[in-house]
Amino acid sequence: MYAVSVLAITVVPVRFHRPRHAPWWLVVQLVPFHVPPWSFALNILMFVPFGVLLPLIWPRIRSGNRSAGRVFAWVLAWSLAASTAIELTQLVEWVTLGNYRTVDVNDLIANTAGGLLGYAVLALTASLSRPGCSPRASSPRSSRRPAESSSTRPDSR
Repeated sequence: MYAVSVLAITVVPVRFHRPRHAPWWLVVQLVPFHVPPWSFALNILMFVPFGVLLPLIWPRIRSGNRSAGRVFAWVLAWSLAASTAIELTQLVEWVTLGNYRTVDVNDLIANTAGGLLGYAVLALTASLSRPGCSPRASSPRSSRRPAESSSTRPDSR
């Protein structure tokens, strides 16, 4: 469902126009961080679920004794690869169909950052949900045994 949603936002609204006579490199934006902040933020937000879902649905990434750093590298690589695939598809659409989409390095940066942010949220959530990592489990009071009530003590008659 997530992948279909991303494709619907980034690729599917194809508008057919007569191919332009302008060179393809005019739609390629290579200046990093020269983008409206809201656009950058939305691209980050779009890839947060990618960073959460990738380790959850692909057991190879999280199997064995993979360190958090290795999983981080996998998520980084796959986020960048997925974002690159989207941007290349948009370029092909522009060249072949005359679609009005641009290819932007800022999308690559923001999408990759979103994937990493998603993985960070997943890792933080997982570490907080492990036994002994919750705030209550680490408090000094939780390590003491509860007092026995009279109904649970063995009969001393």
